Amino acid sequence: MALRSVPVQRRTAHASVSFSSVTIRRHTSSSSTRLPLVPLWIAGGPVTSSSRTTVITRHSKTRKDSCEVVVAGEEETIRAIRESRKAFQTWRDVSGWERRKILGKVLSLLQDRFPEFTTALRADGAWSDLIVHADQASAVNLTDGAVQTAISVEGTIPQTIDGSLTMVTREPYGPVLSIPAFNFPLTLTLRSIVYPLACGNTVIMKSSPLIPQLSSLFGPLLGEAGLPPGVLQILNFSEEDVAERVEQIIADDDVRMVNFTGSIKLGRLLAEKCGKYLKPSVMELGGKSPAIVLPSADLELAANNILFGAFANSGQVCMSTERVIVHEDVAEQFEKVLKETAEKARWTGGMELVRLGAAKGAQSLVDDAVKAGARIVYTASSSDSSSSSTSYPPTIIKALPSAATLSNTESFSPILTIHTAPTVPSIISLANSHETGLTSSIFSKDLSQALEVAKQLDLGAVHVNGMTIHDQHGLPHGGWKSSGWGRFNGQGAVESFTQTKNIRICGGGGGRLPLEMLYNGS
Repeated sequence: MALRSVPVQRRTAHASVSFSSVTIRRHTSSSSTRLPLVPLWIAGGPVTSSSRTTVITRHSKTRKDSCEVVVAGEEETIRAIRESRKAFQTWRDVSGWERRKILGKVLSLLQDRFPEFTTALRADGAWSDLIVHADQASAVNLTDGAVQTAISVEGTIPQTIDGSLTMVTREPYGPVLSIPAFNFPLTLTLRSIVYPLACGNTVIMKSSPLIPQLSSLFGPLLGEAGLPPGVLQILNFSEEDVAERVEQIIADDDVRMVNFTGSIKLGRLLAEKCGKYLKPSVMELGGKSPAIVLPSADLELAANNILFGAFANSGQVCMSTERVIVHEDVAEQFEKVLKETAEKARWTGGMELVRLGAAKGAQSLVDDAVKAGARIVYTASSSDSSSSSTSYPPTIIKALPSAATLSNTESFSPILTIHTAPTVPSIISLANSHETGLTSSIFSKDLSQALEVAKQLDLGAVHVNGMTIHDQHGLPHGGWKSSGWGRFNGQGAVESFTQTKNIRICGGGGGRLPLEMLYNGS
């Protein structure tokens, strides 16, 4: 089964292929040679040609050609897998302290190269200064966490009933296929690499077609930090055969697990493949994160944090606040404060979206909601233009019917919906009603009540008087229900990227067994 089905349009001069995420043009003219070339990274070095061809990617906003990308075919994919397995035989035995040293060097080099990473990122898409700086700070925090994780892989010596000495060790899986999301580019790409490496695995990373120039910088960075050749492979795929190549990797016996961050839709398909080939996985999928406003809440604080959590990075965050659930005792007042707070921000026009067609998709969700009976409380758009082909304005909607598509779909855009409930139990029920369970917020001055509510939420994280978007290396990060399984950060990463082994040492002569009893019958 293909990971996704896409329409293909072919032409004779420049064979164009259009997809939901990126539009590419096959290189048939020497004019494209002036573009930056994005290589593969295999066995510790760049690979500038392949059995496939190259593709041209376009800037997410200007739609101008941004770079030429070397894509891996079946041959390069096999080579990457074999090199990864070969490197694992020695990398698994590298001490945690040595891995810590290498990752510490990664951290140092990363900060020195922030300008280079920013240039590469903006060469492929539109990113605000706020997100770039927040992404850098997050990447530093996360990599620092991986440095500590490298020396935190520990086993146990449990008591036994037979007097044997038993050690339970934690061992790496082997080569890991890592597929990061694009939306917090530096952080999520690094996270897909450094935590598996810290635990002794090797990594085959599938780069994002939306940020290929950024992705290409990680191989040289880790190589200079001292990572042995083959421990990290970076592969680019064409949208035509990405499904085939990804399944090729998952199916290969040398690849031992899958690490994916992305949409629920793709997560289901990848989980199906993992099930088919019996490969363990870590899945950090989407959400429909609720923010709960209780009667005692500081409404201005709640409005500020909720709006930031909803519209940061244009809503393109899996932890974005998508739903506000307000106790009816303060619903009218909160709606007024929320709208006034949004107006004071003086937003005008649309917020940039990276994925091609995302603005059209957001408008479709809003149109469907309004048609079903929802009402727009606030929009930053002017009266004559609500969005462009690459952007969508911050929009707040209330009275959303359950039948509307937006009610159950993660918008991944700057759209926030307001819901009202008469009691605390009904608020909890509404918050738990969605299939996802990644993160949430509760706003209340009554901390005792907030904690009681937090215990009853089916979500991986609950932030009291803070926004839904939050992650730091000392805290386990991951979702419940359809938001996935496995955890990043600290001990969560150790448990996700290692497996247990029971090593039992029996006493000298005490282990003899009564062979004569085997045939005694009754």
